[in-house]
Amino acid sequence: MNICQNDVKLTLLDVCMDNLKIDEVLEKIEVFLRDGKQHYIVLPYAAFLVEAQKDAEFRHILNGADLSLSDGIGPVIASYILNGEKLNGRVMGVNLIFALVAKFGAEHSFFLFGGKEGVAQEAAEKIMAKYPAAKIAGTLNGYVNDDEAATAINKSGAEILLAGIGMPKQEKWIYNNLKRLPTVKLAVAVGGSFDFISGRVHRAPRFVQKMGLEWLWRLFTQPSQWRKTWRAVIIFSWLVLKERLKK
Repeated sequence: MNICQNDVKLTLLDVCMDNLKIDEVLEKIEVFLRDGKQHYIVLPYAAFLVEAQKDAEFRHILNGADLSLSDGIGPVIASYILNGEKLNGRVMGVNLIFALVAKFGAEHSFFLFGGKEGVAQEAAEKIMAKYPAAKIAGTLNGYVNDDEAATAINKSGAEILLAGIGMPKQEKWIYNNLKRLPTVKLAVAVGGSFDFISGRVHRAPRFVQKMGLEWLWRLFTQPSQWRKTWRAVIIFSWLVLKERLKK
């Protein structure tokens, strides 16, 4: 059953996912930025859907997002197994950030919130080097309290907030604080994207990304993340299989 009440959304393990390509995503965001409302976007991958099974608040926030776009191959494969309809593709955080800046960066200002000290600033510098006309209103590390973050974002006057403080913290932070940020028209939960953009963490090679094997790349390059990989691959696969057997 589709609980999402929207023809372009699919339901995966009780989480709504938008079945959109990147150009369609940008068209919707263009509308968001001029309709006078506040919007937020989430980028679930397998570990999100696992977490959402036990965290009802998190699941509610994901399902309340204006756009919920698959950042991993897991939901794409699961959509075909469970719904017989494959998601049109993945919208990875880093790729979405660059697409947003390329299309809207000269007109709308951005704020980068998250990562360790200096990471967001380094990511901003890399973005500015690629898109010199981009308006980066400010950056802030992810180790501050809610009031400090809200004050810094409001002071910057930013219209687009990129929040990368980890799942599910970033989604909950956006949901609970967006109304405190009157200039922000769009908030996007981008996970560890700043680490990749800054160069602190190396992305998987492009061919690995296309094959959807980033999880295997992380397992070899970041063995300390094995628990996260276990949740994303093994537990998610079991949940999808169990759901399929119910049908």
